[in-house]
Amino acid sequence: MEFGSFCCGPVAVDLAAPSAALYDKVAETLNLYTVVWKSLSRRVQISVVWSDQPAPMLTGNYLTCGRMHVDRSEGGLSATCRSGASVVSDAERINWTLSVPRQSHSGEAVPEDVEDLVGLVLVAAWRDLNKVALHAGSISRNGTCALLCATSGGGKTTLTASLIRRGWQTLGDDKLLLVIDGQGVSRLSALIHNFNLHPRTETWFPEIGDISRLPRYSAWTEKRKVRIEAIWPGAAAFEGVPTHVLAIERSSAISDIRVAPMPKEEVLPTLLRQTVVPKDRDQAAQILKALAVTARAVKGLRVTVGQEVYRHPDRLEALE
Repeated sequence: MEFGSFCCGPVAVDLAAPSAALYDKVAETLNLYTVVWKSLSRRVQISVVWSDQPAPMLTGNYLTCGRMHVDRSEGGLSATCRSGASVVSDAERINWTLSVPRQSHSGEAVPEDVEDLVGLVLVAAWRDLNKVALHAGSISRNGTCALLCATSGGGKTTLTASLIRRGWQTLGDDKLLLVIDGQGVSRLSALIHNFNLHPRTETWFPEIGDISRLPRYSAWTEKRKVRIEAIWPGAAAFEGVPTHVLAIERSSAISDIRVAPMPKEEVLPTLLRQTVVPKDRDQAAQILKALAVTARAVKGLRVTVGQEVYRHPDRLEALE
């Protein structure tokens, strides 16, 4: 058996796996969370096992994603992926059993969608602490803290990296935690202080060097992991109070950057697109309340980024 412990934001994860192949695959996902929190509020256990048969897909009565269906019952949460890998929790969502079908009788290949199941464990633990996971970036400076919202591959990382070169800080480019404190104030916390940059962006960031030589972020993407503090010392921030929400889109029709006010009624839908809301009424209400409080407190902007902007960094002044 292989054993280890990991800190993923405010959650400690104890991992047990019967082989190095299984352990390494789960640890790969857990090791993404590089920010060390001062205190841990919850501890969960993941026990990984090989299974002889793939698990059938569930109905998805709690959540349906592209590669994963999640059901909820009185006994806890259970999820299956298209590869036949599955995870089941106890009623308290503390102890999880992750089952991985053997891909062949002679080998121990581990399907890539195991990372989705591990992600479910973490998101469930964060939600039990009333924290909302956001797939968004963040920049901050002199009391301004902006959430950068876009689809996956929509330019959050490139814009974030370009701004920290100009003296901004970042909580991260991809995964953040949002909580409403006792005074009703929205607060963001960092989880990952690595950037996920595509090798094709290296001409814009020569200080990084050959991006293609860096570790791959995931099997699903060509993006590589860039440690923020190793390239831009002092650029990593840990907490922030959001003041702005930026909806980012790319355009090949322009060469500059254009900024326009976002109607107030569009701020909440923009935030909703950066998280996953389950079908469970209580869980959905918790998430929607946190996002609604945040939406009321921030200013929304629409940011259209032209294809030549990063070759001419001074064009970012319009956004700043």
